[in-house]
Amino acid sequence: MSTTGSFSDFSLCEILQFIEQGHKSGLLTVRALSESPTSKSRVHYIWVEQGCIVAAANGLDEQGLVKLIEQRQWVSDRVIYKLAQLCPTDKPLGKYLFDQGVLQAEQLKQLFLTQVRQQVCTLFNLQDGEFQFEQNVSLPRLELTGLSISAGIPILLATSLDILALRSDEYPSGVAAKVFPRPSSYSGKTPETHSLKTFLRMLSLA
Repeated sequence: MSTTGSFSDFSLCEILQFIEQGHKSGLLTVRALSESPTSKSRVHYIWVEQGCIVAAANGLDEQGLVKLIEQRQWVSDRVIYKLAQLCPTDKPLGKYLFDQGVLQAEQLKQLFLTQVRQQVCTLFNLQDGEFQFEQNVSLPRLELTGLSISAGIPILLATSLDILALRSDEYPSGVAAKVFPRPSSYSGKTPETHSLKTFLRMLSLA
């Protein structure tokens, strides 16, 4: 099943809330029809599972996560490409690299948040675009870190990108295998009584 539309019909916030509240799984494709000052790509792919974002990229070649790792020079190009080939078909690449001791939990967190920031948060500045949501699409294991975040949360991150500056001790040591769920009290926006930092701590402990 496929749903299409434009940002003149629905805002990105409404689309993400529809995905989150309906616990949808599939691929959201957003095509920019105008230049965005914060995005170098015109097409953004966002994979969701049960209402949570699990990966994002600007291509379908399953090379986005590998390229992010290369840019940080945490692993040599030869090693990361070889490990990507050896990654089991039923395991996210990020989780596989963590299990092999190649990447640490903090590094996986940085990679995942970078995916969300580059491919999702930048879209909140997009004035003119089209979207397509396809359900029951296979997840790209080589783009997966093993982390996920409720689809409504990037609405918060879009206005508070300093999340990347949070210390690693704000998160449990098992972050590489942890899914960030919605708190039971989450209503789609940050409660006025909580700072973003406090709200993210609530997520990590939920």
